[in-house]
Amino acid sequence: MIMNEKVEDIVIVGGGPAGSYLGYLLAKNGLHPVIFDHSYPREKPCGGGISVLAIEKFPILSEFQEPKAPDNRLELIASKGISVMTSGKKSSWAFSRASMDKYILSRALKAGCRLIQEQVIDIKLKNNQWEIKTKKSLYKTKLIIGADGVNSTVRKRILGPIPNKDIGVCYGCFAKSEKEEVSRIIFLKDRVGYAWCFPRHDHLSIGVGLEPSDSKDIKKIFNEVISTYYPHVKIQSRWGAKIPSVKDEHFFKIPCSGKNWILVGDAAGHVDPSTGEGITYALWSAELASIAIINNNPSSFDMLWRKEYGDNLIGSCKSRDIFYNPIILDYSIRLAKRSRTLSTFFYELITNQIPQHDLLKRIIKDIPKTIKEYVQSKLQ
Repeated sequence: MIMNEKVEDIVIVGGGPAGSYLGYLLAKNGLHPVIFDHSYPREKPCGGGISVLAIEKFPILSEFQEPKAPDNRLELIASKGISVMTSGKKSSWAFSRASMDKYILSRALKAGCRLIQEQVIDIKLKNNQWEIKTKKSLYKTKLIIGADGVNSTVRKRILGPIPNKDIGVCYGCFAKSEKEEVSRIIFLKDRVGYAWCFPRHDHLSIGVGLEPSDSKDIKKIFNEVISTYYPHVKIQSRWGAKIPSVKDEHFFKIPCSGKNWILVGDAAGHVDPSTGEGITYALWSAELASIAIINNNPSSFDMLWRKEYGDNLIGSCKSRDIFYNPIILDYSIRLAKRSRTLSTFFYELITNQIPQHDLLKRIIKDIPKTIKEYVQSKLQ
């Protein structure tokens, strides 16, 4: 039974990185957003890898004082087993999502944002106001932001859900190891997806991400990864999750905002279609949404994100087939074993240091050095 009815200025549904960072930015600018989330902060099922781009672009991450695991190395393993250790000058990080999400949310609350720990079960537009229903109360607002993930209630009511074909499936665990582990990506045979291991401060995040059509035996694949590469680890907990994994570039033509609503982060589907990296775009979309809201023009968010990172998402979507082509992957990793230039390129590509609009130029620039290094290694 609905007991109360309350009116809020700005409602953000979802207290993950996108929702909390947006709340923080708005509150810092004198606005009064309210975050609805019944579950945060919690240890979200994900790798927890933070790209070099995100570290450099968002100072709030560098201000995070909790332990983190910096690493400038990443081992890539092809489906046939050949591997290369890539590295770069700049380190990516791996965080506990519970710690990171709690930190960003605490910054939002300290800045003046409010948290209502209730689950939003429905929304609808009535008389130019959004009615937000929880199990306890009915709230109203003129502006609603969907930051509630891949299964976003806000998105479902405004646009409909993200199509199943554009959703990936993940299964993984958090584990302890007495050995020193390295960050690792393992490409899977006859599958579009990969397994990963990201060492965090005091545990490992190990998982497998696949397209829905390949995911029926995902637990079996995960167990094979554990038995092959990590038989020595002690699994603490297992988890399953879904993430946006866009296959068709036309998805990114769908609007993510209107005069009284915005979708950010996973709710907008803004996750790298090739690598599955989403924290960068969660924070980036929140930053751009804050600009649109502060300027009293929420619908301008679409123009802003398309201008700033739309090409990255579309370019990654177009290159998915190349990224996961087993022949190209196997050949490229073999070549990278003999070329420091190519192995560095892979590290910088995966850690989001190379914008899509610079990708072809970078490849062309690196070809002569790559060939030279390959020939020299063969002659040694």
